[in-house]
Amino acid sequence: MKLLNVLPAAAYFFLFVLLSSSDFNERRTLVLAQEPLFELPVQLIGFPVIILSVRLANFAKKLAYSLNPKTYQSRSRRETLHPEELSRLAIDVAQAERKILHEFGPKACIEEEPCRIHAVNSARLDNYQPDWEDILKNYKSQTSGMKQWYLLSVFLGDYLRDVQFCKQLAKRLDCNRYQRPFLRD
Repeated sequence: MKLLNVLPAAAYFFLFVLLSSSDFNERRTLVLAQEPLFELPVQLIGFPVIILSVRLANFAKKLAYSLNPKTYQSRSRRETLHPEELSRLAIDVAQAERKILHEFGPKACIEEEPCRIHAVNSARLDNYQPDWEDILKNYKSQTSGMKQWYLLSVFLGDYLRDVQFCKQLAKRLDCNRYQRPFLRD
């Protein structure tokens, strides 16, 4: 029984002697000798690299922007349609104008504002429901001869969902096209 109590103590003593031996200290100095002479903090390298990469990215963006030929066009010209789209739109507008004049007569007109507003609202939402209270309120505020043209404008905006088409059609079928300007004597 005494042997079992002495055996762990002997094992601890042997381990202590082994660790304190000179051979282990030599290995320890060899490991220490492999460390660099000075340590360089990560921030010393990391921050300048990050700053440099951000500046290079900003420079690349600005260079691309300045080399783009559309940069030097006016904003209104940048947003215009391509010539083939413009010619297709002109044909469609001309055809719509002819149909409206044929169906409603020569005094037919389109109001740009309600057509444009309803085109934008119906294009934004897939399940768009018109605000009938607003439509009827504006309908009642129209003069008696303009009420049907207001409803036609609302219908075209809701159905076509194209703001450019509404603008072109309202320009061609302007409600004030038959009014003569006031001339002073």
